[in-house]
Amino acid sequence: MDALTAAKETVTEFGKKWWALTTTDRRPKSDPKNLKTVADLPIYAEDEKKAEYKFVEEEPLPLQTEFASIRYAFRDQYDIICARFQTFEKATKCAKNTICKTEQYLRSEWTVLPKAAAITVGGMAGFVLGLKHGAFRRTLYTATGLTTMAAFCYPNETVDFARTGVAHSQQAWLEFQDSPEPEKKKVDLSPPK
Repeated sequence: MDALTAAKETVTEFGKKWWALTTTDRRPKSDPKNLKTVADLPIYAEDEKKAEYKFVEEEPLPLQTEFASIRYAFRDQYDIICARFQTFEKATKCAKNTICKTEQYLRSEWTVLPKAAAITVGGMAGFVLGLKHGAFRRTLYTATGLTTMAAFCYPNETVDFARTGVAHSQQAWLEFQDSPEPEKKKVDLSPPK
């Protein structure tokens, strides 16, 4: 029973404290110096005084003007470069479209004559590039031009040819590594006959 009465008393005390805290006036006590009568109050609301600000120009930090001039110059030059690159980009797109259409035309199956002409032009371009050099370089440049255009016109055959060449090279290298040892001659120590 003692526990029950003790619990009842704590709940009652808690309720009294809670009621006292919620009903008390928490406003601060008024100061008689700041009190005004109703007659002293203005009829219309007073306009709030607007704060006046004065502009004070900030002095630039050290090197701030130099960096600003560099930034402005970079911005101007960047605009010029962007304008030039737009022209370059248009020309590049045009060239890319032309190359793609030419490649598509050359890769179609029934265009033997254009493929032969393209390979010939590649060989002649290599020959012209090698004119200033000796016979070996002229031959090398001509072969490179012919090979490049042939690879461009016949890509599938080029891949097959390259794979076959790689396989033969690997086989030759393995055979070279595993070369047979020469036969050892036996020295004949018997007396001559």
